[in-house]
Amino acid sequence: MISKKAEYAIAALADLARLNDGEKTTTRSIACRQKIPGNLILQLIASLREAGWVACSRGPGGGVTLIQGPAGISLRQVIELFDGPLGISRCLAEDKPCRDNCSLRGILSEAQGKMLAVLERVTIKDLIASTGQNHCTN
Repeated sequence: MISKKAEYAIAALADLARLNDGEKTTTRSIACRQKIPGNLILQLIASLREAGWVACSRGPGGGVTLIQGPAGISLRQVIELFDGPLGISRCLAEDKPCRDNCSLRGILSEAQGKMLAVLERVTIKDLIASTGQNHCTN
């Protein structure tokens, strides 16, 4: 399963992608709009900054901004940043089947390949094209 942390990171990136070019926002505003726990948003933004997708600055005029184009960030990249390599079965992480004549391994491999292809193809830009803007008054 995809972790809540990865889901929140995707929501934070989508929030930033909705801003105008060069526009900044605060972590507090992102957390409010996306309903991300306040103690978690700072960790998420730090990881997204280390990945080279966002920039942060402090002080007057500071804030968080997206520095990587949203079309260049796939859902798979974000999920794997927080959750590690994706797989639908431990069986596929092994070099060889756990049992001789395993008929399930091939099916799982095909399913995993299709899942990974979708998550690689869909970007943050695609995601925001299909959703509206959340507003928060805090």
